[in-house]
Amino acid sequence: MVHIPPKPKNDAEFLEIMAKIIFISGFRWDLVHSRWPKIRKAFHNFEINKVANEKMENLLSKDGMIKNKSKISAVIENARICQDIIKKYGSIGDWIKDIQKKNRKYPLFNPTIREEMKKFVKIGNTTSRWLAYVVTRDRKLLNHD
Repeated sequence: MVHIPPKPKNDAEFLEIMAKIIFISGFRWDLVHSRWPKIRKAFHNFEINKVANEKMENLLSKDGMIKNKSKISAVIENARICQDIIKKYGSIGDWIKDIQKKNRKYPLFNPTIREEMKKFVKIGNTTSRWLAYVVTRDRKLLNHD
């Protein structure tokens, strides 16, 4: 059974949740879950600046890492995207609040939270639903369009 993580309290938790969604996609959940403590350690507890500057070769050499270059690369690139968001909005949480505020005011003219989540690497239609749900807890986001 898949465990839905708590709503992230900070930027590192957001990146970790996104990374876990990326790693679980296409893999057995129990495999990812059993290796997650070592994956978390390899990714510096998902401290965004450290992950953004990490090298693929270093991560591939870490004990317990799932050696999928595409997924590892996505996490590194997503940390860089997070850096850009933080630079502009102050935090991932403030960015999400800004999206929600714009959608309440002008719903037809602004991207939805799900659409915004797709700016991250390896976050598509299905994974954007999960990521958007985790950060907002809005069950409507889990519905299929």
